[in-house]
Amino acid sequence: MTTDVGLQKVKEVLKTGSEPHLMTGDQYKESLRDGRRVIDSKGQPVEDVTSHPQLARAVDNIAALFDMQFEPDTRDAFTYLDPADGERYAIGWQIPTEKEHLRRKLEALRLSTLKTFGIFGRPPDYGSMMALGFLAVNDKIERENPEFAQNVRDFIKLSRAHNLMSTDLIPDVQADRRIPASEKPGRLRAVEERPDGIVLYGAKPCGSIGSISHFFTLSTALSPGLDEAACLWGVLPANIEGLTLVLREPVTDPNAEWEDHPLDSRGEEIDNLLLFDNVFLPREYLVSFKNKELLGLYHESGVVGFWHILARLAVRAEIFVGVAQTIVDVLGTGRIPSVRDSVSEIIKYAAILKAGIIAAVEQAEVWNGVTVPNLEYVTPVRLYSIEQYPRIMHLLRDLCGQGMVSRWPKALWEHPEIGKKLDEFMPGTGVTAREKNRVFNLVWDLACSSHAARVAMFENTNATPRAFVSEELYQHYDREAACRLIRDYLDINPERVVI
Repeated sequence: MTTDVGLQKVKEVLKTGSEPHLMTGDQYKESLRDGRRVIDSKGQPVEDVTSHPQLARAVDNIAALFDMQFEPDTRDAFTYLDPADGERYAIGWQIPTEKEHLRRKLEALRLSTLKTFGIFGRPPDYGSMMALGFLAVNDKIERENPEFAQNVRDFIKLSRAHNLMSTDLIPDVQADRRIPASEKPGRLRAVEERPDGIVLYGAKPCGSIGSISHFFTLSTALSPGLDEAACLWGVLPANIEGLTLVLREPVTDPNAEWEDHPLDSRGEEIDNLLLFDNVFLPREYLVSFKNKELLGLYHESGVVGFWHILARLAVRAEIFVGVAQTIVDVLGTGRIPSVRDSVSEIIKYAAILKAGIIAAVEQAEVWNGVTVPNLEYVTPVRLYSIEQYPRIMHLLRDLCGQGMVSRWPKALWEHPEIGKKLDEFMPGTGVTAREKNRVFNLVWDLACSSHAARVAMFENTNATPRAFVSEELYQHYDREAACRLIRDYLDINPERVVI
């Protein structure tokens, strides 16, 4: 991959640091000042994504994760030394060739999730997941076009060398379902094919955190009647000419204080709509084109991404356990059987997700030289995580009792008259009234606020909606041995008629 599209600023930034393949938080911020076109929810152009009110706090959060690559206590979790050249690289872009590599990725994921409380679903260590999924099915890409298969390998190498942050794009924009797939006006498609690339026109939704990433990994979802010009996999620089990123309305207050909103005050992962106005995508960034067969590999190409999503939810579940028990402790409700039952249900949720992640790694498989988590464990536990998430949010709210509607902002606690009365009348168990109030503020941000609703929707659609995952489980879970056992025992036709 020789193209320089989208990388000029990144290359400049890397020259200023102590590590040639890693960025500090400040370098990351500078790398985003690359000429990308972003329009905010008020219709105004964003001159600098690092300082814009709707994005600045999110940028700060991600920058802190980049800084963890350099901090002594976390450097070895977020980076690794390549024995081939002795250089240090980001752990997310390491191609896993053994189970231990997956375990190391899990540790980085755990730390990034704890740092953000998991409300950022696209941290830097997630960025490689779709590209690694492409690599895992690279034999099938090779059959289509060896050049495209090499593009996959080159992009991973390029991203590793430049510490790139990426996010994926899969869904199509919503439109009248009566319109045939090939005629939908917003569907992204190639409107021109050239020897050196293709020209794209249309739109893509839900570019979570894309406005502050370097690249997108782009794929098309297979649907009936899809025309060849809309069948594509590729990678896309965020600052490529002709691309406009449109921000949705924010769901957090950019002026919120930490005490009143312990999570929302840290910003949000703002989603964006991508508008393609005759965007020229160089051939070096194409992974597949006009190949409907590959589009049917959503289950396989998403293998590493699905695992990362589930693993982040597993760490979030541990956070939920801590929050639940803290609620009980500060309210002194631990002797109430129904309360203990609710906390136990949250513990069960966390334990099942953790067990699924461990099993997926222990039973990992090797696809095209890539060690991938076992989907026979990832898929059913992913389905369970989607089904139970709303229930866990309800339990956290319910454990708080009146605390959810009896929260008081910092200004009242510091009021010379009101604050003293709040302290006097509302003490917690082993904590002050104000400390107890802070617990309720955290639960509000986790389970009640507009931001919490956005995160809940993201977790549902990001992990793929329940019905789709259920179909994946039916289609891909290996039950032949179990069926053979029953048929042999009953002495009936051993050959199943698959419908």
